[in-house]
Amino acid sequence: MDMNQETKVTVIDDRLRQEEAETLCRWAAARAGVIVVAPLLGTMALIANDVYLVIKLGSVYEEEIGEKAAVSLLSSLGAYFVGSTLTTLIPFAPLQIPVAVGTTYALGRVVTEWLKAGKPADLSPFKTVYDDALREAKKNIELFKNDPKKDEPLGDESKNTICDQTIMNGGPLCTRTMM
Repeated sequence: MDMNQETKVTVIDDRLRQEEAETLCRWAAARAGVIVVAPLLGTMALIANDVYLVIKLGSVYEEEIGEKAAVSLLSSLGAYFVGSTLTTLIPFAPLQIPVAVGTTYALGRVVTEWLKAGKPADLSPFKTVYDDALREAKKNIELFKNDPKKDEPLGDESKNTICDQTIMNGGPLCTRTMM
């Protein structure tokens, strides 16, 4: 080995990663409370927001998660995620906003813990994480409603994402939602 050769060392601070992940979860949840009430597009935009959150959390943990993989993860969460998302179709903001905020925040917390655990195939151990995060979000709904980043998209909301195509074409996520 050449003694003059430089070696690059990357120090990973788990605390900083956790803070970045939490910031993304809160941002996406606050954003969900804004976009869910958009007539006709609210639920689709909410799912796109959740897809962006999954992808961005993956990058925090140096895991490349594409749109198809993110949609697949959302689908595999089954009743945890899809049942709550279905509720946002009811056009009543006092119901839509807390559900959208809570569901998105809980999703972010589950994905964060799933990534930290090494992406196990079985998501059932994360139900408690989901339930706890959902309760926390609903208890602190005003913090999310007043988040200064709530009007900043996580990604290009006008982009025709795989998530939008999946829903419009009756793909797995949409089919589950209709059940």
